[in-house]
Amino acid sequence: MTVPEGSKNSLESDTPPAPYATDGTDFRGAVRYYHGVVLKKFLKVFPVFLILWVQIFVTQIGYLLPVAIVGMLGTVFTLFLLVERLTLIRKCSKVFRTYPLEFRTPVEKYSMESTHTLFLRFGGQGGTPFTLRAKDALRGRWPVGITDGVWFAGDEPFGGAFIVPGGGEMLFLQPKDWNEAEKYRKDAGPERVEKARRAGIRRPARLR
Repeated sequence: MTVPEGSKNSLESDTPPAPYATDGTDFRGAVRYYHGVVLKKFLKVFPVFLILWVQIFVTQIGYLLPVAIVGMLGTVFTLFLLVERLTLIRKCSKVFRTYPLEFRTPVEKYSMESTHTLFLRFGGQGGTPFTLRAKDALRGRWPVGITDGVWFAGDEPFGGAFIVPGGGEMLFLQPKDWNEAEKYRKDAGPERVEKARRAGIRRPARLR
């Protein structure tokens, strides 16, 4: 589901200031923080679902089967969510280790999907001629102040990652329509293509 244009500005995150530098000097702090939060969220709910699942094998009580089924589904879902979030963080980290961070402003907000996916463009003189799809491993709302600019690393026709000043939100992004950006990738020289390959953005990523 796509959030209507008129509603998207009211869906900004109210995240407090990040516990790490968000001025483009400390991407490692952002990666460590995201790793820690993701693991804490996982460990908070995974043991509960696991216990609900395995209790049926211990108690052998038939009427607890529905509880066990809920536990099994919850266990599988939380494991899937953990892998998805850690994969997204790893993608961001790989981009940051390959490209330098540069400040890009303004950021133009287009729309948001219920799958925690944001659609945006970099405006200004060196603006992006196509829409980018951005994904946060933790949050699904527009970061406060994102339109003022972000610390971006990457190459837009291939994608990249960025950190939002203040709240420190870390998002991975690639062109919304990979084929639409193909003509811009064709103009990229072998050095840019090789750099994109090292950063893990040479091919389109699956952003759910």
